[in-house]
Amino acid sequence: MEKFVVAQFYIKPEYINEFRTLTSELIKHTRLEAGNISYTLYQDVEDDTHFVFNEKFKDQASFDAHTQTSHFNTFINAVGHTYAKDPIIEIIK
Repeated sequence: MEKFVVAQFYIKPEYINEFRTLTSELIKHTRLEAGNISYTLYQDVEDDTHFVFNEKFKDQASFDAHTQTSHFNTFINAVGHTYAKDPIIEIIK
């Protein structure tokens, strides 16, 4: 069964450019994963501090493998200081 994830991030205004740089590396490498179907980042047109990832993986195992990659963990370890508030992660069936 395919795995859908919606991840919302609210970023401190002074870190928007840094966040976009960090996400560009994550996106580039994630799209190369065998189990990734789509991985897209959107920026809210009315609130430029609000970003939304729409993610789609072949199955739970593919998603789990993604969370163990070096690019995912590099992103997670580097991005925390940019958050204006905790991310909102939703798993959609």
